[in-house]
Amino acid sequence: MAVEKAIELIGTGPSLQEAVQEALDRAELTLRGITAFDVEHVGGTVENGRVTYRVRLLVWFALLEPVHG
Repeated sequence: MAVEKAIELIGTGPSLQEAVQEALDRAELTLRGITAFDVEHVGGTVENGRVTYRVRLLVWFALLEPVHG
């Protein structure tokens, strides 16, 4: 039986896909067992005509049992 947990992350980038990927790539540096994500909100900023997307995600990951021995 698996147990999962979700954390909220915010990723930014020049496209929606890159903003999501940035958040997932950073999460994978410290989390194992990422199984899914939900996009909760999309926003962004405009500076000097340049758009930067800001995406809030829930990232789901499996809680892993430590191996004893």
